[in-house]
Amino acid sequence: LSLVPAERRVAGTSPVETFKAQKNEAEVEGLRRASARDSAAVCEFFAQLEERLAKGVETTEVDAAELIGRLRARQELCVGDSFPTISAAGPNSAVVHYRPEPGSCGRLGPSQVYLCDTGGQYRDGTTDITRTVHFGTPSAEERECYTRVAQGHIGLASAVFPEETPGIMLDMLARQPLWRHGMNYGHGTGHGMGAYLNVHEGPLGISGGSTPASTISKNERLKRRLLEPFLAGHFVS
Repeated sequence: LSLVPAERRVAGTSPVETFKAQKNEAEVEGLRRASARDSAAVCEFFAQLEERLAKGVETTEVDAAELIGRLRARQELCVGDSFPTISAAGPNSAVVHYRPEPGSCGRLGPSQVYLCDTGGQYRDGTTDITRTVHFGTPSAEERECYTRVAQGHIGLASAVFPEETPGIMLDMLARQPLWRHGMNYGHGTGHGMGAYLNVHEGPLGISGGSTPASTISKNERLKRRLLEPFLAGHFVS
């Protein structure tokens, strides 16, 4: 970049990225089918975990990550995981982009929260989902946090909005139930998905609610992403 004179530099969104983000009908249908098959694998995954814990079978975070990978691989058109599964139990579930390591990872148990952020690559689409569960009796605080996040998820998922609405405006729909109770989360809410391509695909995203305006105003790349308009064909996880 330093070899390019300042007056000849162009800072902005790549047109290739823009074209990829807006899916055609075949890509949208493929993503739906891939998501349905991946959801079946995830349902089987949690059923097996519940059975293992009920029987007292020791299960580490790595064990769980490997299990969802095996179950996913059985699905039609599956190529593999779209990213290393974030399998996190107890305090580790609060660590952004946590990655369990053999020999040092945590263990799943009935007295703590378990988070699984996982996804697959299928020949007709890409998936990325996060699920948080409890295999015993959650505390009052855990129920409160879970409920507020669920309310926000429903609010965003059921939203009807005009085309070209930017992601930063949609972000408040997910955060409003938390804000009402003095809560927030230091992470984005949603990102673009590829069609058998990148699991994180720009230029759009749903976030901004945990970033001060003073920070956003000074970062051109962040401003572009938060103000990117949502169009028909955009696919978000």
